[in-house]
Amino acid sequence: MFEVFFTSAALVSVLVTYVTNPFSRFSIVKLPFRARLEKSTLETVNNNSKLKTRNNFLWRWFAIYQCGLYIVTTRYFHSPPAKSQTVDGIIRDIHALRYNPNKLLLISGDHFNGLFVRNLGVFYYPMLDTQIVSNEHDWQNRQLVYLQTVAYALGVFEKNPVPTTTIVSMGRYGATCVNFYAYPSDTVYGIFYALAALAGKEKARAYDYGKDHNKLDTVSSARSLIDIYKLTLDNLYKHYRQTAFDDQTGLVRKNVHMSGAKDITRRESAFYDNVIFWKTTELAMKLNVIKKDTAFLSRLKKKIIQSFWLEEDGYFLEDLSDEGIKNKYYSSDWLIVLATGFLDPSKSDELAYFERSVQYIRDQKIDQPFPIKYQQETRAHRQFLAVRLAVASYGGDSIWSFWGMEYIKVLCRLYEVTGKHDYIEWAEDHIAAYEDNIIKNQGFPEVYDKNGKLLQTLFYRSIRQTGWVIGFEQAREIWRSYKNTR
Repeated sequence: MFEVFFTSAALVSVLVTYVTNPFSRFSIVKLPFRARLEKSTLETVNNNSKLKTRNNFLWRWFAIYQCGLYIVTTRYFHSPPAKSQTVDGIIRDIHALRYNPNKLLLISGDHFNGLFVRNLGVFYYPMLDTQIVSNEHDWQNRQLVYLQTVAYALGVFEKNPVPTTTIVSMGRYGATCVNFYAYPSDTVYGIFYALAALAGKEKARAYDYGKDHNKLDTVSSARSLIDIYKLTLDNLYKHYRQTAFDDQTGLVRKNVHMSGAKDITRRESAFYDNVIFWKTTELAMKLNVIKKDTAFLSRLKKKIIQSFWLEEDGYFLEDLSDEGIKNKYYSSDWLIVLATGFLDPSKSDELAYFERSVQYIRDQKIDQPFPIKYQQETRAHRQFLAVRLAVASYGGDSIWSFWGMEYIKVLCRLYEVTGKHDYIEWAEDHIAAYEDNIIKNQGFPEVYDKNGKLLQTLFYRSIRQTGWVIGFEQAREIWRSYKNTR
């Protein structure tokens, strides 16, 4: 009898998981916010009032169960390659798959079919870069899916104004908010960045490298969202600041574990989290969520640099934990300084932070066989238990394609600023390596193992066709703009 009960329960849970997956063929999930572009005129229909949040204990655990089931399914049953055989053809295939405004969300891909809100400001920050060459249809889709995704997040957080890392669809208009694996350091940043980019207040690139090929059509709609969800934005920032920031130390709290881009690792006041807090606060000022206070931003920036820069070693410390300080831990998510504008290599007093960090990376071979590993060793003991058991190298010596693109952008910028040809030649080698891997894997994988092969363990397989490919396109365009100046 018990066997029948548990078998039936398992089958029902699988069925519910399937129909509430916004990307399954027979999904029941509806888009509460729709946008359409007609001759550069953007029309929106906002039905976010229909959204219902389901956040009690059982719903949260079922959401986590769903996410785990998706991971296992992708590992053993479903991780399709692109159909094309060329780099640009594969990129087009990925765009068609990931940037579909008829779907609920912009996601990383495959098993990650919930909304990891950080994606909007981290992995997908280049989405609205007008200097990336693209056709009109693709440009429209990128704008629409980006707009619809942040509008969906705002609709959910209006009803549940506490930042979480992830929103999982739970029915036609149902949503459950969960954290993987701790309180989010970059969820509020993701929302604020997306709104600023849609409103034309952020360029969606770290620096200019060419001419504009597209016109932003989302400014009016973004301003409307900012006005409609003003209270939600206020509440999210207030909760985030009170939870994350320590006014006594002037930095992110050490006693609050934060879940950021490197969410698999337990850290205490990480450099990444502090830079993200600085940028989130700057964006809050740009969006008029809080009053402008440039003096606070200047003090915070100075404090972060003083606390994390290792002058003798030439890189930024990963976090302020006793273990991190004792072992002088390095982590490649320091590269967030470029996209956020926290540091700028074109400024003479900030150039050394980039040059010396790149030298450290090369000395430690962190950019080999192609960029870039989080660090030169696994450090599995620092990771949350589930990740440590399933894929210990995930936040260690695996190669992350997104951070690899940020590293290439740093190299290109250093070439422009210093004129040193080594930088652009290294960038060229890395672009070529990624082009080879795109063809070999018939996609743009999320993460590779330390030897440069698609990451795969008993319980996990990398996303094959991740939409993060937009970062590769941006890095390649930047490299192309500089290569002929040698």
